[in-house]
Amino acid sequence: MIFSGLSQLVLYPVVNRGIPNAERIPIYVQEPTNIGQFGVMAGPSEQDGFAKPFKDNLYWFSDGWVKSGDWIFLYTGSGAPKTEDIIGSKESKIYTVHWGKTQTMFANSTIVPIVFRIDAVQVGQKPGDLPQLF
Repeated sequence: MIFSGLSQLVLYPVVNRGIPNAERIPIYVQEPTNIGQFGVMAGPSEQDGFAKPFKDNLYWFSDGWVKSGDWIFLYTGSGAPKTEDIIGSKESKIYTVHWGKTQTMFANSTIVPIVFRIDAVQVGQKPGDLPQLF
């Protein structure tokens, strides 16, 4: 399967692999973009430089605009999202978000994060309500 590259975001190596409440994925924003078009998966890396995602393992950022020079730190554990100005910069920010996993994900160095862009989506129709018996 052939995929195009991502020019908007740069994925950096996982920081503090295997350390609870410290393990995080740093992502640098190269150009203004709606982060809601992106998500993160995890899976074992393969010899060809690709990775195959684990099933049922997805983080979606939700809608919001980020600018060139911003950083996103995706912690694998739980926590409250926050936004901070980068010291010495009046415009760039650090966005801290949390995946909510109960265990670290990247203690095994063969497991890597996979950032992807959603190019299209189709949502199923909502089913009609059925009469309920009490």
